[in-house]
Amino acid sequence: MPASTRLARASRTMAHAYRNKLREAAHVDESDVEAARARSIVALSMRAAEMMLSSGATAARATRLVLSICRYYGLPAQVDITYTRITISYEPSAASDPITVMRMVKPGTIDYDQLTRVENLIQAMSRDALEIEVMYRRLDHVRREPRTYRLWVTHGAAALMGGAVAMLLGGNRSDVIIAMVTTFLVELVRNGMDRRGMNTFFTQAAAASMAALVGLAVMSGRAYLPDSLQMASPGLVVAAGMVPLLAGLGIVTAAGDAIDAYYMSAGSRAVEVSVLTSGIVLGLVATLSLGLWLGVPSYLAPIGGFSATPVAQLFSAGLIAASFGVLCNMGPRSALAAISMGVAAQLAYLGAVALTTSTPARSGLAALVIGLLARLVTTPLRIPLVALISTGIAPLMPGLLLYRGIFALLTDLPSSSASIPMPGEDPQTLLLKCLMTGAALAVGSSFGAALSNTALRWATKGTVRRPIRANGDGSSFRRRRVAPAKVKRS
Repeated sequence: MPASTRLARASRTMAHAYRNKLREAAHVDESDVEAARARSIVALSMRAAEMMLSSGATAARATRLVLSICRYYGLPAQVDITYTRITISYEPSAASDPITVMRMVKPGTIDYDQLTRVENLIQAMSRDALEIEVMYRRLDHVRREPRTYRLWVTHGAAALMGGAVAMLLGGNRSDVIIAMVTTFLVELVRNGMDRRGMNTFFTQAAAASMAALVGLAVMSGRAYLPDSLQMASPGLVVAAGMVPLLAGLGIVTAAGDAIDAYYMSAGSRAVEVSVLTSGIVLGLVATLSLGLWLGVPSYLAPIGGFSATPVAQLFSAGLIAASFGVLCNMGPRSALAAISMGVAAQLAYLGAVALTTSTPARSGLAALVIGLLARLVTTPLRIPLVALISTGIAPLMPGLLLYRGIFALLTDLPSSSASIPMPGEDPQTLLLKCLMTGAALAVGSSFGAALSNTALRWATKGTVRRPIRANGDGSSFRRRRVAPAKVKRS
C-alpha cells in the first residue's frame, strides 16, 4: 500500500476518533448540566420544606407545596416529609445514579408570618414565572427577615390574652388584672427558657408552675392585697395561664396530618402533644402539692359555666384569637383575620349550647364551623389554613377544666364536695372531659376543613390546572375549562 494511501487512511481514522470525542464531551456536558439543574431544584425544594415545617405547617401541606415546586421546574421527584425529616429523591433514568437528599428538621418556634411568606412565594412562582435563582434569593430573604413583633409586644399580647380569658370565663375586674400579670409572667418564663435552649418539656412545666405559683400567692396573700384585688378567683387566674400553653401544643397540625393519611407525622405530633401536656401537668402538680403541704388555703372558684354577657364573650374571644396570633408572629393583617375567627368560634359555641349540654360536643361543633370558614377564606386572604384554625379555636381551650381536674385529683375530694362546682364529676371525669375537649377541637377543625375542601373541589369540578408548556422551563399555570370530548357518529 502506498505511503500516501496509508497517510490518508490514518488521517480519516484520527478525524473520526476526534469527532467521537467531541460527541462524548458534548453528551457529558449536557448530562452535567441536567444533573446540576436537578440538584438546584432539589436544594430549593428542601429549603422551602424546611422553612415550612419549622414554622408550623403540616406535613401534608408541605409535601403538596414541595411537589408543586418540582412539577413546575419539570423534575419528577419523590417527596417524603414527616414531622422531623425531609427526603427528596430524583432518578433521571434506570442507568443513571439517583439524587437523594435527606435532612433532619428540628421543630422550632411557631412563626405564621414566615409560613405565610413562603406559601405566597411558592404561589407567586408560577404566576410570575420565577427562575430558580430568584426563588433562592427570595427564600433566603424570607429566612433572614426578623420577627414581626418585638419581645415586649409579645409579652403584652400574652398579658392581654390572659385578661381576655378571665373575662370570657366570667371573671371580675380583679380576675382580669391578676390574670394579665399571670400570663405575662408565664410568657416571660417560657420565652426566657426557650432562648437559653432549655428542653420544651421543662419549659412547659416551669411556665405552668409559674401560673400555679401566682394562684397560690393570691390564695395565701388575699388579706394583703388591695381592696380592688381581694375578690379574685384563683381558679380563673391559673386557667388564664393554662390557655396560652394549651393553645400552642399543635393539636390542629396533628389532626390535620392524621386526616390527610400522614400517620407517621401525626403520630409524632400526637406524642409531642402528650409530652408537652404532661409537662403542664407536672408543673401544676408539683406547685399545688407544695402549696397543700405548706397549708395554703386552696380552693376553686365555683364557676359552672359562662356568666359573662354575650357581647363580653365575643369581645374577649376575638381578643384571645388576636393575642395568640401575635404570640405566633402573625402579621397585622392576619391578626385582624384571626379576630373574626375567634368571634365566629364563640358564636358557634353559644349556638351549640342550645343543642347539647356536653362541653366536648360544643367545642367540637364550634371547631367544625371554624374549619369550614377558615378553608373558604384562606385562599383569598392568602393566609395559611393552620394559622387561621389555630387562632380561631384558641378561645375554646379547656384551661379551667385542666386545672379543676388536677386540683381535684390532688386533694382527692368527693364528687359532692363544695370545692368542685359541678356535682357528680370526679377528678377522672374532669380530666377525661378535658382530653375529649382537646380531641374534639382538633378533629372538628380538621374535619370541617376537609369538608370545605371537598365542597370547593365539587364546585370547580370541570376546572383543571395545566401548564402552558410541558418542559418545566419556568412557565406559569393557567386554569383551563375542559370541554367534553365529541363522539363521531358513523
